[in-house]
Amino acid sequence: MVLIVIAVAVFIVVGIGIWAVSVYNQLVLLRNNVDKSFANIDVILKQRADQISSLIEITSKAMSHEREIFTALSDARSAYLNAGSMQNKIDASNQIEKALKSVIAIAENYPTLISGESFIELQKSVSDIEDKIAHRRESFNDSVNLYNIGITVFPDVLCARFLNYQRMPLLAISAQEVAYDGVKFNHS
Repeated sequence: MVLIVIAVAVFIVVGIGIWAVSVYNQLVLLRNNVDKSFANIDVILKQRADQISSLIEITSKAMSHEREIFTALSDARSAYLNAGSMQNKIDASNQIEKALKSVIAIAENYPTLISGESFIELQKSVSDIEDKIAHRRESFNDSVNLYNIGITVFPDVLCARFLNYQRMPLLAISAQEVAYDGVKFNHS
Protein backbone atom coordinates (compact mmCIF):
# COMPACT_ATOMS: atom_id res chain seq x y z
CA MET A 1 0.00 0.00 0.00
CA VAL A 2 2.84 2.41 0.85
CA LEU A 3 4.41 1.78 -2.56
CA ILE A 4 1.14 2.66 -4.27
CA VAL A 5 0.86 5.94 -2.32
CA ILE A 6 4.48 6.79 -3.15
CA ALA A 7 3.95 5.89 -6.82
CA VAL A 8 0.80 8.06 -6.98
CA ALA A 9 2.60 10.94 -5.23
CA VAL A 10 5.56 10.66 -7.64
CA PHE A 11 3.16 10.49 -10.58
CA ILE A 12 1.35 13.63 -9.37
CA VAL A 13 4.61 15.52 -8.78
CA VAL A 14 5.97 14.49 -12.20
CA GLY A 15 2.65 15.44 -13.81
CA ILE A 16 2.67 18.88 -12.16
CA GLY A 17 6.31 19.33 -13.17
CA ILE A 18 5.57 18.44 -16.79
CA TRP A 19 2.57 20.78 -16.77
CA ALA A 20 4.63 23.63 -15.27
CA VAL A 21 7.41 23.20 -17.84
CA SER A 22 4.84 23.07 -20.64
CA VAL A 23 3.07 26.22 -19.42
CA TYR A 24 6.37 28.02 -18.88
CA ASN A 25 7.53 27.16 -22.40
CA GLN A 26 4.22 28.32 -23.86
CA LEU A 27 4.36 31.63 -21.97
CA VAL A 28 7.95 32.22 -23.09
CA LEU A 29 6.94 31.47 -26.67
CA LEU A 30 4.04 33.93 -26.45
CA ARG A 31 6.23 36.64 -24.89
CA ASN A 32 8.95 36.17 -27.50
CA ASN A 33 6.34 36.31 -30.25
CA VAL A 34 5.20 39.71 -28.93
CA ASP A 35 8.80 40.91 -28.85
CA LYS A 36 9.37 39.67 -32.42
CA SER A 37 6.20 41.36 -33.62
CA PHE A 38 7.26 44.65 -32.08
CA ALA A 39 10.74 44.28 -33.56
CA ASN A 40 9.08 43.94 -36.97
CA ILE A 41 7.20 47.18 -36.36
CA ASP A 42 10.36 48.78 -35.05
CA VAL A 43 12.16 48.14 -38.36
CA ILE A 44 9.46 49.98 -40.30
CA LEU A 45 9.22 52.79 -37.73
CA LYS A 46 12.98 53.30 -38.07
CA GLN A 47 12.60 53.49 -41.85
CA ARG A 48 9.93 56.14 -41.34
CA ALA A 49 12.19 58.00 -38.93
CA ASP A 50 15.04 57.81 -41.44
CA GLN A 51 12.81 59.36 -44.12
CA ILE A 52 12.34 62.43 -41.99
CA SER A 53 15.77 63.70 -43.03
CA SER A 54 14.70 63.54 -46.68
CA LEU A 55 11.37 65.18 -45.91
CA ILE A 56 13.05 68.02 -44.05
CA GLU A 57 15.58 68.51 -46.82
CA ILE A 58 12.98 68.57 -49.59
CA THR A 59 10.41 70.70 -47.80
CA SER A 60 12.54 73.07 -45.74
CA LYS A 61 13.75 74.95 -48.80
CA ALA A 62 10.21 75.73 -49.88
CA MET A 63 8.83 76.24 -46.39
CA SER A 64 11.73 77.97 -44.65
CA HIS A 65 9.44 80.00 -42.37
CA GLU A 66 7.83 76.82 -40.96
CA ARG A 67 10.88 76.15 -38.75
CA GLU A 68 8.91 75.07 -35.63
CA ILE A 69 7.31 72.17 -37.49
CA PHE A 70 10.68 70.91 -38.69
CA THR A 71 12.04 71.25 -35.17
CA ALA A 72 9.13 69.17 -33.82
CA LEU A 73 9.69 66.59 -36.55
CA SER A 74 13.41 66.42 -35.87
CA ASP A 75 12.84 66.20 -32.10
CA ALA A 76 10.32 63.38 -32.59
CA ARG A 77 12.82 61.51 -34.78
CA SER A 78 15.54 61.90 -32.12
CA ALA A 79 13.14 60.73 -29.41
CA TYR A 80 12.36 57.61 -31.45
CA LEU A 81 15.99 56.80 -32.22
CA ASN A 82 16.94 57.24 -28.54
CA ALA A 83 13.94 55.37 -27.09
CA GLY A 84 14.91 52.33 -25.08
CA SER A 85 11.63 50.66 -24.23
CA MET A 86 8.75 49.48 -26.33
CA GLN A 87 6.40 52.07 -24.78
CA ASN A 88 8.90 54.92 -25.36
CA LYS A 89 9.22 53.89 -29.01
CA ILE A 90 5.44 53.81 -29.38
CA ASP A 91 5.14 57.28 -27.80
CA ALA A 92 7.91 58.68 -30.02
CA SER A 93 6.31 57.09 -33.09
CA ASN A 94 3.05 58.83 -32.22
CA GLN A 95 4.97 62.14 -32.02
CA ILE A 96 6.46 61.47 -35.46
CA GLU A 97 3.03 60.71 -36.86
CA LYS A 98 1.61 63.96 -35.47
CA ALA A 99 4.54 66.01 -36.80
CA LEU A 100 4.32 64.33 -40.22
CA LYS A 101 0.64 65.20 -40.46
CA SER A 102 1.49 68.85 -39.72
CA VAL A 103 4.18 68.94 -42.41
CA ILE A 104 1.87 67.30 -44.93
CA ALA A 105 -0.97 69.70 -44.13
CA ILE A 106 1.31 72.71 -44.56
CA ALA A 107 2.95 71.27 -47.69
CA GLU A 108 -0.41 71.45 -49.44
CA ASN A 109 -0.04 75.24 -49.38
CA TYR A 110 3.06 74.94 -51.59
CA PRO A 111 1.93 73.65 -55.01
CA THR A 112 5.44 73.89 -56.46
CA LEU A 113 6.77 71.71 -53.67
CA ILE A 114 4.16 68.98 -53.88
CA SER A 115 4.42 68.75 -57.65
CA GLY A 116 8.20 68.19 -57.53
CA GLU A 117 9.52 64.75 -58.47
CA SER A 118 11.46 64.26 -55.21
CA PHE A 119 8.41 65.11 -53.12
CA ILE A 120 6.17 62.79 -55.13
CA GLU A 121 8.64 59.92 -54.68
CA LEU A 122 8.86 60.66 -50.97
CA GLN A 123 5.06 60.75 -50.77
CA LYS A 124 4.86 57.28 -52.33
CA SER A 125 7.53 55.96 -49.99
CA VAL A 126 5.80 57.39 -46.91
CA SER A 127 2.49 55.86 -48.03
CA ASP A 128 4.14 52.46 -48.52
CA ILE A 129 5.74 52.62 -45.10
CA GLU A 130 2.46 53.66 -43.44
CA ASP A 131 0.77 50.65 -45.07
CA LYS A 132 3.52 48.36 -43.74
CA ILE A 133 3.17 49.87 -40.26
CA ALA A 134 -0.57 49.23 -40.31
CA HIS A 135 -0.03 45.60 -41.34
CA ARG A 136 2.62 45.00 -38.71
CA ARG A 137 0.52 46.69 -36.04
CA GLU A 138 -2.19 44.17 -36.78
CA SER A 139 0.31 41.33 -36.40
CA PHE A 140 1.62 42.83 -33.15
CA ASN A 141 -1.88 43.17 -31.73
CA ASP A 142 -2.60 39.55 -32.64
CA SER A 143 0.55 38.49 -30.77
CA VAL A 144 -0.33 40.65 -27.75
CA ASN A 145 -3.86 39.27 -27.72
CA LEU A 146 -2.61 35.67 -27.69
CA TYR A 147 -0.12 36.56 -24.96
CA ASN A 148 -2.78 38.27 -22.84
CA ILE A 149 -5.07 35.27 -23.23
CA GLY A 150 -2.19 32.91 -22.42
CA ILE A 151 -1.41 34.63 -19.13
CA THR A 152 -5.03 34.83 -17.98
CA VAL A 153 -6.48 31.38 -18.71
CA PHE A 154 -6.72 28.94 -15.85
CA PRO A 155 -4.55 27.15 -14.77
CA ASP A 156 -1.78 28.90 -16.79
CA VAL A 157 -2.51 32.13 -14.90
CA LEU A 158 -0.92 30.54 -11.82
CA CYS A 159 2.40 30.12 -13.59
CA ALA A 160 2.11 33.56 -15.23
CA ARG A 161 1.54 35.24 -11.87
CA PHE A 162 4.49 33.38 -10.38
CA LEU A 163 6.66 34.66 -13.26
CA ASN A 164 5.17 38.17 -12.84
CA TYR A 165 3.95 38.28 -16.43
CA GLN A 166 1.73 41.33 -16.89
CA ARG A 167 -0.90 42.15 -19.47
CA MET A 168 0.43 44.13 -22.40
CA PRO A 169 -1.51 46.92 -24.10
CA LEU A 170 -2.61 46.66 -27.69
CA LEU A 171 -1.42 49.36 -30.04
CA ALA A 172 -4.41 51.67 -30.15
CA ILE A 173 -5.49 52.98 -33.50
CA SER A 174 -7.22 56.33 -33.63
CA ALA A 175 -10.43 56.90 -35.57
CA GLN A 176 -8.42 58.99 -38.03
CA GLU A 177 -6.06 56.07 -38.66
CA VAL A 178 -8.98 53.69 -39.14
CA ALA A 179 -10.19 55.96 -41.94
CA TYR A 180 -6.61 56.37 -43.29
CA ASP A 181 -6.50 56.32 -47.07
CA GLY A 182 -2.81 56.99 -47.60
CA VAL A 183 -1.04 60.29 -47.78
CA LYS A 184 -2.85 62.50 -50.27
CA PHE A 185 -1.75 65.83 -51.69
CA ASN A 186 -3.74 68.20 -53.85
CA HIS A 187 -1.77 68.65 -57.03
CA SER A 188 -2.83 71.92 -58.58
